[in-house]
Amino acid sequence: MQIYWFTGRSLKDLCSTTQTSLASGLIKRGHELTFVNPDESGSHIDWPWTHQSIQFEARPGLRSRALGIKMRKWFEQHDSKTDSVALVDWRIAHALVPLFQLRTIPWVLIDRSPPADKGILSLLQWPSWKRSWKLVRANSSARGCVVSQKHQEFVQKKTGVKTSSITVLPAGVDLDLFQSKKRFSKLTMVYHGRLDQHRGVLALPMLLQKVRTSGLDARLIMIGDGDSMPGLQIMAAENDSFDIHSTLEQDALAEIISRCHIGLLPMPENKMWAIASPLKRSEYAASGLLIYGIDHAGHRFSTSDSLDWMKLVQQHDFHNEGVQWFNNLDEPQIKQLAIQARTYAEENLSWERTLDSLEQTILSFVN
Repeated sequence: MQIYWFTGRSLKDLCSTTQTSLASGLIKRGHELTFVNPDESGSHIDWPWTHQSIQFEARPGLRSRALGIKMRKWFEQHDSKTDSVALVDWRIAHALVPLFQLRTIPWVLIDRSPPADKGILSLLQWPSWKRSWKLVRANSSARGCVVSQKHQEFVQKKTGVKTSSITVLPAGVDLDLFQSKKRFSKLTMVYHGRLDQHRGVLALPMLLQKVRTSGLDARLIMIGDGDSMPGLQIMAAENDSFDIHSTLEQDALAEIISRCHIGLLPMPENKMWAIASPLKRSEYAASGLLIYGIDHAGHRFSTSDSLDWMKLVQQHDFHNEGVQWFNNLDEPQIKQLAIQARTYAEENLSWERTLDSLEQTILSFVN
């Protein structure tokens, strides 16, 4: 089957792991795939799919509209096969769906997250998000994909889309890339992802300080970029136990994580994070890390398995509970829990499970 994946995301983005993993998997299963996104022409040469670069310029708040229009113009001039299916981000669906319908091409709305921006930009995005999902509701040749059960419930409540039209695609992990290796000699906590203030990342240097004040020789590594980066860099420059890195390539990221002991999930409980399925959670587990974070649905694994290697607490207890838990861990216990985390990832978090669900959704249009 020919699959077109229309997305505004760059594959240089740390959050593009889901797309690259699923796209590679679909190709291995015999499908043809064309990525249509704003990356420069030739930048996907090392990937197994065909790439169509869409270049555009627009002010913040108008970027998705401008990109969608450019993509539609390209697709209008492109001859698609009769057995084609389109995957399309919700931000650009409004521009492309009328053309899909005209050509009777079934399509799948990809919603990895509802609007996450703050202020006026968010106000502009919410109507677009709702319109995109209402297009799914109105079309029998359309489906939608979300990242968690809570996300699915949120979509249904806000838009009325039926359960049968929604597929849950939780974040998986590359078990070959993210593995458990020899640990740093000092107890090391790690966070990777966007370093934006609304993600709770500023609580992490304070956690390090309190852990060290308790007498435990610990270290913190943070990896990413965002609006908190300048302040975090100043803190790191004054603290030998705090290291900070800009966004890294996946190989370099996996190498650092594999040597740490505890992965951190500081995102607070709110509408956005409660329905998430963070990639870092799966990557921590596959790397054999213990996980410590804020207790809400977006951080919990949906399983009845015993997860002694994971501790989630109320936000107001984040620092105190962390200090207590870390001090109660000894080296043999950390090694045992690390094995349990890796085993859980192998049994539950492979991208193959997520890929199965996406492929079934795609094939549902022809079965």
